[in-house]
Amino acid sequence: MKKILLASLLLCCALPLLAGETGCVYGVKGPAEIMRAGSGEWRPALKGSPLAEGDRIKTGSGSCEILFKDGTFIKMEKESETAIETLRATKEERFFSFSFLRGKALWMAARIKGKTASRFSVRTPSAVCAVRGTDFSVIVSSDGESTVGLFEGKVAVSGRSAEEELLSGQELSSYPGGLKVRERLSRLMKAEERRYAKVKGRVESLRKRLAEREAFIDDYINRQRKTIEDFDARRKARLNK
Repeated sequence: MKKILLASLLLCCALPLLAGETGCVYGVKGPAEIMRAGSGEWRPALKGSPLAEGDRIKTGSGSCEILFKDGTFIKMEKESETAIETLRATKEERFFSFSFLRGKALWMAARIKGKTASRFSVRTPSAVCAVRGTDFSVIVSSDGESTVGLFEGKVAVSGRSAEEELLSGQELSSYPGGLKVRERLSRLMKAEERRYAKVKGRVESLRKRLAEREAFIDDYINRQRKTIEDFDARRKARLNK
């Protein structure tokens, strides 16, 4: 009975399907929620929920995966929150910007090929990370301090009064007084690097599928929505017997 009520609730809370979405919630483990731009109301985050500028996503005790059409992948861990500020993807330009408010997340920004201009940034309460085809982890503590661990590529991190460029295998902490770079990853970031290694192969496989099929994200959104609608149809049929 609980499963039936939950499915009905999720169907009512499902996000509207919009044509040509840039990305979606690709996986959810445990409670997670989405606040649509301008709504002011948190709703359950479902697999296949489309994402747009202004949406906010937060996790509870579980995790949430986000996938975009360009192959960018984000994995938010428990008690994390992200706001999507800009999602602009054309043949001439990719402009993605996010505000990472709290918690811990792995960011895998897809590399852009050809002459397409790219701007990709992640802003925390104490720093801004500007990246290009970069894999890194960000941790924001309860007091707003940020720690960035870089696993591949380069990232420029700017604070209130300074800017540093991180290279693969380095770590940076952002404090109210400035930025501090470590030449080696801390024990905490080493654990994040192992987490990254576990998902890297899977993300590369997803990127191949995205490259082979332009409608991959849209098809995934449709399949997840149909699964919920079919479940609700069966529930109604049982109730009408």
